[in-house]
Amino acid sequence: MTAGGTAAAAMDVPRRRNCKMDGRIRYLEQWEKHKTRSLYETAFREDSREFVDYYYQWKMKDNEVIVMEEGQSVRDGFFHVMMHANPYILWINGRLERIPYLVAVATAPFCRRQGKMGRVLRYFLQDLEHKRVPFTFLLPADPAYYKGQGFVFFPDMNLTGVIQKTGRGTIQAAAAHSFYSDRNWQPAGKTDIPQMMEFSDKVLRARHDMVISRDQYYYLRLLAETAVEHGGILLLRHKGELRGMLTYAQAAVSETQLQDRVEIKELLLEEMVLEEEGIDISRDALKSAKAAGTLIPAAAFGFGKMMVRITSLAAVVPLLKSRGRRSLYVKVFDPVIEKNNGCFRIILDSSGGSIRRIAEKEVRVSMDIAALTRELFKDVSVYLNEWV
Repeated sequence: MTAGGTAAAAMDVPRRRNCKMDGRIRYLEQWEKHKTRSLYETAFREDSREFVDYYYQWKMKDNEVIVMEEGQSVRDGFFHVMMHANPYILWINGRLERIPYLVAVATAPFCRRQGKMGRVLRYFLQDLEHKRVPFTFLLPADPAYYKGQGFVFFPDMNLTGVIQKTGRGTIQAAAAHSFYSDRNWQPAGKTDIPQMMEFSDKVLRARHDMVISRDQYYYLRLLAETAVEHGGILLLRHKGELRGMLTYAQAAVSETQLQDRVEIKELLLEEMVLEEEGIDISRDALKSAKAAGTLIPAAAFGFGKMMVRITSLAAVVPLLKSRGRRSLYVKVFDPVIEKNNGCFRIILDSSGGSIRRIAEKEVRVSMDIAALTRELFKDVSVYLNEWV
């Protein structure tokens, strides 16, 4: 699913609808959320009915849905715009924070190019600041649009889970290929979840500063998600210990035919390998487990680079660290969130960050919120690998 970005939704609504007037912006109640399904299905036509069933069963339980709507009630109302804020618990430099992941962003077709999405997005971002939520993130369909709203790509983001820029823990590719390819990979089930939780936590938190906390519910949901995508999770054990995890999916061409390509959503290994070796290991794992058929004609990593938007400077700075001490005496401009504007002294070091307001005469540099975000996150190794 291309969840981030504006989407034109060809909804089955009367053409006499006039979107020139703004509707009201609000969060939907839990019982109302299913009303957005028609907009979702027409905006994201690439998603199968089974995947949409999965999404509305699992993801709508605890997320928030923000809409701009026309009409006085849900019964006679019509959604101009919607966006879903799906919550994830993130480890950020050893601290747990609940952070919203923005997905399923869509605009009805005859409501487009009127600034409605921007108004809903600003409402959402300002509300996050009011709640002291440090930031939000998304996988953009249109990066240029989100750059205009203060989003930037994470400066140091690992995309595959296989490559590590610093080379920490890297082993010889040939040796790694031999070790992982000569083993028997097996499909994961619910009883494997405790071991999967322990393994992923050990591997990811040792390598990255920001990762999603993977609890039992996370893996129950992931097993359900990969099942509707004709995929699954494969596990590699050696002497009873988990040594590798492979998550994959295979898109359908039709109800009876799958694509000749397997998408590797994630490959987690105890050691680090190069990306091309990771693809070879993944292909061998799929063949070993007889997953996705007996012949694997092609396998490739499927990933996208996330964008981040700071919503509360006061909340985000204490979460961050820097390998070396850095001091910023900065004047910040944020056209969306008023409380982020002003003059600040920001200090980051290996123990954390601090922020306080200062007089303008102490300022040494001026930055907009996007430039400051890149500066603050440049020492943060990020691993976020979610689709919805």
